[in-house]
Amino acid sequence: MQLSGQDTSRLGGMLLLTASLPLLLWQAVPANQVAISAPAFLAVHSVMEIFAIIVAALVFFTGHGARDTVCSIRSIVLGYAFLAVALFDILHFLSYMGMPDLVSPNSPHKAILFWLCGRFAAGAGLLAYILIPEVPATRDSVRRAALLGVLLGVGAIATIFLVTPQSLPAMYVAGLGLTPLKVALEWGVFGLYLGIAGLLFLRREQVSHCDVGSLMQALLLMAAGELFFIVYVEVSSTANLLGHLYKVFAYYYLYLAIYADAVSRPFRQMRHMLTHDDLTGLPNRMSFSDRLNLAVRRARTDAPCAVLLLDLDHFQNVNDTLGHEHGDLLLVAVAERIRTKLPQAAFLARFSGDEFVILLENTTVDQAREVGQNLLQALLLEFDLGNDHLGISASLGIVSYPADGESASMLMRYADLALHHAKSAGRNCLTVFSRDLSEGIQRRVLLEARLKQALERKELALHYQPKLEILTGRVVGWEALLRWHSPELGGVSPEEFIPVAEQSGLILPIGDWVLREACRQLRAWQDQGLVAGTMAVNLSTRQFRQKDLAEEISAALRDTGLAPEDLELELTESSIMDNLASAATVLAELEQLGIRIAVDDFGTGYSSLSYLKTFSIHCLKIDRSFIRDIPGDENDTAIVRTIIALAGSLGLTVVAEGVENDAQLTYLRVNHCDQAQGYLFSRPLPPGECTRLMREGLRRAAA
Repeated sequence: MQLSGQDTSRLGGMLLLTASLPLLLWQAVPANQVAISAPAFLAVHSVMEIFAIIVAALVFFTGHGARDTVCSIRSIVLGYAFLAVALFDILHFLSYMGMPDLVSPNSPHKAILFWLCGRFAAGAGLLAYILIPEVPATRDSVRRAALLGVLLGVGAIATIFLVTPQSLPAMYVAGLGLTPLKVALEWGVFGLYLGIAGLLFLRREQVSHCDVGSLMQALLLMAAGELFFIVYVEVSSTANLLGHLYKVFAYYYLYLAIYADAVSRPFRQMRHMLTHDDLTGLPNRMSFSDRLNLAVRRARTDAPCAVLLLDLDHFQNVNDTLGHEHGDLLLVAVAERIRTKLPQAAFLARFSGDEFVILLENTTVDQAREVGQNLLQALLLEFDLGNDHLGISASLGIVSYPADGESASMLMRYADLALHHAKSAGRNCLTVFSRDLSEGIQRRVLLEARLKQALERKELALHYQPKLEILTGRVVGWEALLRWHSPELGGVSPEEFIPVAEQSGLILPIGDWVLREACRQLRAWQDQGLVAGTMAVNLSTRQFRQKDLAEEISAALRDTGLAPEDLELELTESSIMDNLASAATVLAELEQLGIRIAVDDFGTGYSSLSYLKTFSIHCLKIDRSFIRDIPGDENDTAIVRTIIALAGSLGLTVVAEGVENDAQLTYLRVNHCDQAQGYLFSRPLPPGECTRLMREGLRRAAA
């Protein structure tokens, strides 16, 4: 098993601590302490002290050099303490025998004085770092005063030690070794470090923004190193060298714990921000993509993985009605509920907006379906958001590897297709991807892409189907019907491309073009002296919801020169009943313009007929499904008679759609239907054939 860099460092620290005991027992016997030549010892000592000074300076800059907004008081205290450590170690280094005399003659006694000050300063700084809570520091004046205090304090101590070191109790006597005072002070430093290590263990949960493990090893190594400074007899000996060596290793771990962690922390935070969602804390799209690519490489036929793409139904309504703050609260609650309902090994990410994606490794499609059903059921339970209780459903698409795709990107594309199908199927359900589903949705995507260009490329055209007055057989109007012939796809049925236009929103620009083109054509026929009657144009639900619909229609009439009474707008019952308040406003505006309103496919929508008396309706069009089986079907004949009678009592014109044979026409005539439209008279025709039909003066004799 390959160890990470952090694990390797900690293993090395444990080995050093383990080795310290036999090394100490070996060096505790003076006869085992090997003498080292003064020049060689001075060179090695200088290198080790320079390293320690650099680390102490880095710790200082970590606390003092960071911005106030990210620096805490305890980091500043530690930094200033290690500024004192760095200065004392410099003076210790320069006071060593063999270095040029610093103010007064150098001696082991003077060097030890600075050494002990540095060790106590380090212990005091680390103790404060562990005890002081994580409180941001914002006052520069306090920091400047503390810095000045440290410099003055170190300067005062250094002056005494450098000018009159002999006035202080001896720490080392040549030929005899360490004095009892020096040994007692070293034991005090050892106890201080060991006590700080114990305190760190107790407060490890409260000490943040550092590598606690590395800091613990630094303290223990510093304590172990102090024991070597208790037993050495000669300064230039292996015991003293081992003590300095353990100090170097201790400072290395101190560097890892304080400086390296502080420097790498912003990069870790940045990486976390790049790979996680700020709101929910979940991995984001990029993180999920990396995980999915890894899962795809690991998956096998007998150990497949599954992807579940989940989207909340009508989530925008929450933002629109309750505000984005409630929407965010709901997303957090949804994320937490999904997390609790997933298997432990599942990988959950927030994909985008109100979409969540789940990776299940070693999971079959049937198992993934079961997980998906459980999620949908769990989300149906209300969410408690303070004073509000919200309910929301979700739709879910499932795809499996390697059965459904060859790559991670293909899997996500197919998962999106499955999700789209689930939403189209009525929402609050799941769809498992299949090839048939892919072909159908890809056809829809292709239609949408080509439909966007159809207007610009003039691939759309209008055909017109005549409406005849049943008693006289004369043409009294036309219905504009949209046709699309694509050079790539050929002729595309309206039943196929109109729903695509509706769902994609393309129906708005297309509908505007249809309205203007139909008005222009009727006006052109009128200018030719033809008696064309009215022009009926179908309005989609999306068009009818437009707030400026009346203005658009008025502009079309004005631009084409068509009289308002010559235009008839056909609406479905569902369009009117979808939002009665809005429908009332729009229909009132259209009535003021003088435009006729017809209810298309009458009888197939809402059962409520109150809108017939509430709104200004001029015409009812009986749906072809009721006309198809008359006069043979008793139910259909009864419905048709009722609609005709209803329209007559309300003073409305009634039009029968889909009339295809004489028996149907005869029944309609006998029951006093006003107008008829269907293949019995004419299929929808291009404008030129319509002109010829009107010029010939089409007539049908009454039986």
